[in-house]
Amino acid sequence: MRLQKLTMKNKSFKYQSISDLSKLIKNKTISPVELTSYFLDKLESQGPDYNAVAHINRSSAINQAKKAESQIIKDQYLGTLHGIPFAAKDLLSTNDGSPTSWGAKPFINNIYNTESTVISNLKNSGAILCAKTSMVEFAGGMGYQQPDASAFGPGINPWNKSYWSGGSSSGSGSAVSAGLIPFAIGSETWGSILSPAANCGVTGLRPTFGIVSRYGSMVLSWTLDKIGPLALSAKDSNIIIKHMVGKDKKDEYSINNRFNSNIKIPANIKIGIPTNINKSMQDEVKKNFESTLKILQSKYQLVEIDLPDMPISAATRTILLSEVSSAFENVFDEKIQSQLNAKETHYSVLATNTVLAKDYIKSLRIQNVTNKKMNDLFNNIDVIISPVKPTTASKIDENFRWATRKDFNEEHPTTLIGAIGNLIGLPAISIPNGFDNKGLPTSFQIMSNKHKDDLIIKLAEFIQDNSDWHHKHPN
Repeated sequence: MRLQKLTMKNKSFKYQSISDLSKLIKNKTISPVELTSYFLDKLESQGPDYNAVAHINRSSAINQAKKAESQIIKDQYLGTLHGIPFAAKDLLSTNDGSPTSWGAKPFINNIYNTESTVISNLKNSGAILCAKTSMVEFAGGMGYQQPDASAFGPGINPWNKSYWSGGSSSGSGSAVSAGLIPFAIGSETWGSILSPAANCGVTGLRPTFGIVSRYGSMVLSWTLDKIGPLALSAKDSNIIIKHMVGKDKKDEYSINNRFNSNIKIPANIKIGIPTNINKSMQDEVKKNFESTLKILQSKYQLVEIDLPDMPISAATRTILLSEVSSAFENVFDEKIQSQLNAKETHYSVLATNTVLAKDYIKSLRIQNVTNKKMNDLFNNIDVIISPVKPTTASKIDENFRWATRKDFNEEHPTTLIGAIGNLIGLPAISIPNGFDNKGLPTSFQIMSNKHKDDLIIKLAEFIQDNSDWHHKHPN
């Protein structure tokens, strides 16, 4: 007996939750083949509107969907992701013949025969890989300063096409925000999941360093790279991440996880708000942050905290530049970076190759001290909250680096929080919490100590259960 055809021909599956889609599949109301075809059509027809898609492998996706359909017909249902289409950032290798181009023109036709562990884990759970999403070339490791740093063009924000989707997981943010795919995988070394999630008004999860294997992923920084999902809600993220985590002997940095998707929020948790978090902040970002605080204050205790006063941003950058120099040694030696879109990256070898060994060692020591200081801080609080950024998305043709702008600078507390989280591998989640007067999303983040990914997801769920910002989508 075949699964019945789509009974509601005019039905849109755009922006439906993973839970709702999975019920339709489990109950045999729709076929994974039809659902996959629906989203493949979206990716093909609308992906170019946002420069969101790097590569689509329709035949591979349909074959995966046919396998899922056959399993479900035989009552071999694998779980909530079975038959759910997804996309992955174009730095995760696949063995289906699709290119993995790292967002860079010189590698536009680069094909691997290896499937990254995170893709394998999701496919083994029944999820259907439909496409590779576009990204900033080499995940921004060359030091780009403007959005047009990609072989596929600047990531376009679905809320306003004159604005940037963020980077470096640009296409993952745009594709989910535009309803082209139920969820997408991104990566973060410093801001590359949370930033596009914030700009595009979706939910982005940066997991604890090491709990998601990076085998088969482009290396930017061995000690900073993380892989995580961008989705429509914290509930969807909760479903996705438990199928991504797991120790992998093929990734020497991989660690066991303690993720519990059914955790309950303790009634006595303390939520830390960094001192001066609202300084030099866009008015609407500040207003929406304060509104979100009221949701948390209705049930939980909020306390003011001081973040470590050390050159954490500088240390993070030094480690990143040093490891980029090693990871892309061949690129620099062969002057491949001179073929990249962003002209400012053509000379980035001058910055990466001049980092002194003593500065790298100092930065590693700062990393260790930061880890200790944050452990001490988390002895008194459970999570830290803040806006993801002090502003909404920048314009598509604007230099987005704060150091070049008059209104904000890189020492903003939100930047320090991002540096801390990425330097020592702390989990964080970004959720939408309103709009500015241009109709661009504002954002809110929750960060915790290592292995508390489940807690921050549940707190994000609590906020979303008491608000509707995650249900608002671009027209």
